[in-house]
Amino acid sequence: MRENELLKTTDVEPKECSSAAPTAVPVATDVDKTVSESPKIEIPEECAEAFIAAVEIGYYKEFYRQGLITADELDILLQLQKKKAEEKKNIKSDLSAA
Repeated sequence: MRENELLKTTDVEPKECSSAAPTAVPVATDVDKTVSESPKIEIPEECAEAFIAAVEIGYYKEFYRQGLITADELDILLQLQKKKAEEKKNIKSDLSAA
């Protein structure tokens, strides 16, 4: 059997372990504020809902591909997904009209 050359060249001497508690590592207190205060990304609700719907459809298609559901069941799930999206759209249009 051939030896792994990477393991041979990267062998490290084992460190001695002590039973004493580890020493505290100094933490930098002057952190660059531009790094810690990154701008917040806001995703519109419509985009978030569209993304979630796309993920759900992806799950349904993967279930079909794996044979967990039939083609008829996939079709029903896709129709229900479309109906759910239309209902959300109607509710939003009703709220905006009021």
